[in-house]
Amino acid sequence: MRLSVAMFLARKGLRESLLSTGLMVVAVAVGVGFEVPSTANIEGYRAELLSQSLDAGFGDVRVRAERGVVVREADALATRLSRIAGVKEVDPVIAVPGTVRARGRAMSLYVAGDEPRASFHPYRLTAGGLLTDGDGGVLLGVSVANRLGVSIGDEVEITMLLSAYPRLILDDGGYETYKLIVRGLVGFAASDSAYVTRSFLAGELGDDTAASVLIIHAVDHERAPSIAAAVNGAERGVRARAWMDDSPYLRSSVKAAETLAGASWFMGLLAVGIPVLALLYISTLHRRRQIGLLTAMGWSRADLFVTFLLQALILGAAGVVVGGLIAVSLVRYLVAYPIFNWQGFVVRPVLAATDLAWTAGAILATAIVAGTYPAWRAARLDPSRILRGIE
Repeated sequence: MRLSVAMFLARKGLRESLLSTGLMVVAVAVGVGFEVPSTANIEGYRAELLSQSLDAGFGDVRVRAERGVVVREADALATRLSRIAGVKEVDPVIAVPGTVRARGRAMSLYVAGDEPRASFHPYRLTAGGLLTDGDGGVLLGVSVANRLGVSIGDEVEITMLLSAYPRLILDDGGYETYKLIVRGLVGFAASDSAYVTRSFLAGELGDDTAASVLIIHAVDHERAPSIAAAVNGAERGVRARAWMDDSPYLRSSVKAAETLAGASWFMGLLAVGIPVLALLYISTLHRRRQIGLLTAMGWSRADLFVTFLLQALILGAAGVVVGGLIAVSLVRYLVAYPIFNWQGFVVRPVLAATDLAWTAGAILATAIVAGTYPAWRAARLDPSRILRGIE
């Protein structure tokens, strides 16, 4: 196999038609340059959606009372649940319906209390600071603050229904009104709620150990079903549900993102494979006489196949290098200027070196595969018919 000669002829063939060569390099470069940022953005959306909904939301597993509206002895239960394999943290949260008023406006919402010293919270701050026990503050959702026209440092009036059990509330002290200072704003899933400390809210309810839900944060989001099964098998009087069972919308959104990423990947491969195949095939037809001469000089079909396949390899490698530079530049730009930013929900591309290498390798392989048919076609041409001018 005269590999050095084959490489020389492959390069010479590409130089004969710089326009076709340029178009093929551009096709591969576009495939890499746009496929990588597109996939990275979709992965970034998926990661942010899970982070906002689970890490800064209602966790991987939600544990509620099987009967009634509150879980009794929630702190002791949280301690037991924290010993389950794969559990990172368990946070008891208490919530009651309420109304917030400010500047002559009012709106109904849920007021939730969580532990300010916990690592995870059912919200993510967009402005201000976290609460501390006894500071008389409240965190307002961004949507609530905008509707009421309040900001950090303003005072709001919150009326809460202080009933841990279903009952009729007339004028029997089942509710109370408080004046609290807005310490921070929270966004996305928490944008229509208000948050106080659990010690404050549970104390006002008259049961420091009560919780509406225990939020379990797992080491791995995908381990939620096994953790929920462990809770249901070990504890009585409560019911645990994994996030994918408790939040069908979130589960569907994650699957949709994964499907879209797969479709984008497939379209990227087609965008590379079809132009390279077409242009290499046309190049093969234009070089039939050269193929006939090489055959007459003793070149075998294997030699011809390798020569034309090397063209695809050279084109693919050049396109991958150019496309990789474009991709990295676009990803850096999109990190600095995200395509989506709303109430703390920011979609930034997530790109690892292995993902870039995998995408570049797949597109390079696609270019080589696309060059296989033209190379095979070149090796199958009849040199006698070409040299006699029949073809």
